[in-house]
Amino acid sequence: MQQVLRTSKIFGAAIARRRKLAGLTQSDLAAKVNTRQATISDLENGKGGTRIDIVFAIMAALNLEIVLQDRDTGKKLIADLF
Repeated sequence: MQQVLRTSKIFGAAIARRRKLAGLTQSDLAAKVNTRQATISDLENGKGGTRIDIVFAIMAALNLEIVLQDRDTGKKLIADLF
């Protein structure tokens, strides 16, 4: 399922949902990525400061990936009309 994540709180909630769907506790996930449970908690609560390598390790452990795409602003550019 694809989901648009534009804030750290929305990102954290999405990670928490996927962790729970995988049947993992925060401690289980922390052990899989060799970090502290508090780091998982902070990320899931939208707090900043989590290293990007830890974020990618968490995503890999949950079988997730980031896909970059242009943001849909709902506005058409003049170039798009031609």
